[in-house]
Amino acid sequence: MTRLALLLCFFMLAGCGPANDGLALQSDYLKRLQRSLDAADVNAFDSRSVSQYRLPARRERIQALPELRIGLLDLVIDARRCPHLQQLISQRNSSLGKQLMPSQRLGYEGDLLRAIDNCLPYLQDDSSLKATLQRLANDKRQQLPAVFWNALNGSPEFEHYLRFADQALPVDAQGDSAALDALQRLAHIGAALPAQFPPSAEQLEPLYFALYASEQGGQLITSLASLRHTLDAGSELLEQRQQSRPLCPLGQATPRGRILQNIFVKFYAGVLQPYLAQVDQRGQQWQAALLQLQRIDGIPPATREHLLRLAGEQDSLWQVFRTATARHVKAWQTLLNSCGLAPGQAGWSGVENP
Repeated sequence: MTRLALLLCFFMLAGCGPANDGLALQSDYLKRLQRSLDAADVNAFDSRSVSQYRLPARRERIQALPELRIGLLDLVIDARRCPHLQQLISQRNSSLGKQLMPSQRLGYEGDLLRAIDNCLPYLQDDSSLKATLQRLANDKRQQLPAVFWNALNGSPEFEHYLRFADQALPVDAQGDSAALDALQRLAHIGAALPAQFPPSAEQLEPLYFALYASEQGGQLITSLASLRHTLDAGSELLEQRQQSRPLCPLGQATPRGRILQNIFVKFYAGVLQPYLAQVDQRGQQWQAALLQLQRIDGIPPATREHLLRLAGEQDSLWQVFRTATARHVKAWQTLLNSCGLAPGQAGWSGVENP
């Protein structure tokens, strides 16, 4: 009940976030660049395009798992020295235990396996219960990767963190270390299965909650998509102008060239580039965690394809953002170098103050 109440609280507060200055910054930059180059209007970023990064349907990501249980009556007679195991099995066979959320089941399976391991030394080697518990533990160990993936794919917290947002990351957004650390911690837990048991539900709860409490997972996805559009559109403006009407045809600074130099200093290096650095820094840790997740055994194909589309090393949202960043830097370098106005050239000292 506490978890549900907290999730509802954050859902109600979600509409009270800051203005979408991340998208406004990008729009302003493109407009200034377009006017300074005397170019035609560029298409605005269409936020609907981010829907291509929508999570696959839950039914495509959830795996059916057979129930592996043991009756409580078997333990009442033979396992009197294992009260914790008796308690766990009793809880699982109760009406509430049969309705565990996927994330709660992951923690429960870890607790159950630890309880079985602790109980086995108290049982006689030739007892039928010991053999039954050993088989049960082995079967449940083999199920752990699938249980882990159901715990992620069936949780609203994980879905919330990977759901694209209406807004981009705010400029100067506060750190998101709790959610990024939780994502990496979950990846480490999954990668260690089945050799290591998952933590208890009490230890898992804060990780899931950190994902839900953060708006920046979805905002990062939107930022990467919008910045890819902004940078590619800006590069196209710079490249087309150089190809059709060079700003400095004689290789010397012109008034128009100096205007562009000021745009570079004040609005690219001074405003957009710090925002790019912020997004890139957050994105590196995010991408590393998603790549680690997609390597974990038992991942459903639909989930793996989605994670690779977001953060894979080829043709992913992350990679096209990095490619667009490099292209834009090169476009600026080419233009400023052609006018003798690049950093290190004689004309660089002539930059006007804002």
